[in-house]
Amino acid sequence: MKFFRIHIYLGIKSFFKSLIPFLKNRNWENEIKKILLENSNKSNVILTSQCRISFLIVLKYLKEKLSSKDEIIFLAYNLPEMLNVAKNLNFKIVLCDIDYQTGFFDIDILKNKINDKTAAVVLTNMFNSYEQSIDLKQICENKNILLIEDNAIYFDNYKSLGKEKRYSGSIGDFSLYSFNIMKNISALYGGAITTDDKEFHSYGRKILSTFKSFPKIILFKQILIFFILKILSINFLYKILFFNIIKFAHTNNIKFLMKLFYPSLKFEIKQFPEYYFTNISSFSKKLIFFQLTNLKKRKDNFDVRKSNNIYYLKKFEKFNANSLRLLNISDFNYQNFIDFPILVKNRSKLNLFLLSKGIETRLHYYKNCEKIFEQNKGLCVNTEKYENEIICLPNSEKISTTYMDYIVKMISIFYSQNV
Repeated sequence: MKFFRIHIYLGIKSFFKSLIPFLKNRNWENEIKKILLENSNKSNVILTSQCRISFLIVLKYLKEKLSSKDEIIFLAYNLPEMLNVAKNLNFKIVLCDIDYQTGFFDIDILKNKINDKTAAVVLTNMFNSYEQSIDLKQICENKNILLIEDNAIYFDNYKSLGKEKRYSGSIGDFSLYSFNIMKNISALYGGAITTDDKEFHSYGRKILSTFKSFPKIILFKQILIFFILKILSINFLYKILFFNIIKFAHTNNIKFLMKLFYPSLKFEIKQFPEYYFTNISSFSKKLIFFQLTNLKKRKDNFDVRKSNNIYYLKKFEKFNANSLRLLNISDFNYQNFIDFPILVKNRSKLNLFLLSKGIETRLHYYKNCEKIFEQNKGLCVNTEKYENEIICLPNSEKISTTYMDYIVKMISIFYSQNV
């Protein structure tokens, strides 16, 4: 019983539909913007080639507008590539430890980090609830600082407020979106910024006007990766080929293969590559449009993930807290995870055990960025625990309750043998 952990939401039908020549002249951008504005409850939107470029444009704007403020606060458990954007623009990176119980900012530490030099706090939607996000927004408003909402992996998640839906991405002063190959809306490459700041909208459009067209060779490489992943997701090929490569890499710690499977492992602090300064391609716009307008497919994907997350939670609630801990989940509509995260003891050993039973998990999520950007001061203790303890279980339309039962059973057997 083996299933490919990675689920590519972009379908073959949408891919080839985007290649049809007579569709070329349609104004995809305006139609995409309309949907994103409704989703984010904002008045302005800019499309970019990727989320990091969205972040770069926002920070360049803040650099000019708030010249006396040069500090950006991040959650220490984060994607290092995003922090590298701030570093390249000469912002001081200020890291806040995670609250071990919630997976959110340790609020007391955060409040102590805010000062007259703070330009913004970056909220990475990862494990947080709607209420936590609103509380953080209030803290920022009280201190007269901006909130940048990184909504790369929470798209379409929402909070029900009576008859109204309040989507993730609607809380920050600036909200960032990603439409890369692994996201639930995938354009291979693509990103967006939504905001109510009209001055920024003019600034962002001016910046984009200086960018080149997206390089065809980079897009072609991503298309190739897309088809490779689609082929590998065919269960027969996955079972006999790809799974065994993954298992071999983990068992023998083959570093170049591990970096291939987990790109965050090969991160280095460096200058931006040239292809960062390019505009989103027309092909990517069409891919985004066809997925955003397929409301039934979006809802089906959302409902399946939600159902699986609830099923996992109920199965794991009976586990011994000394060996496995669940994150605090108050609303499965807002905390609708693409992979189901748990915190475990003996993670490496558990991972190898699960691989021996035919189960692939996501071992490396985000990184303890303190070790990368602050010379490992050792202050972010809970962040270090998350980096070493978190493991993410597969969650997609291909995952059956029978398979989830099997995963839970194997984890139970492991801890019964490894107290």
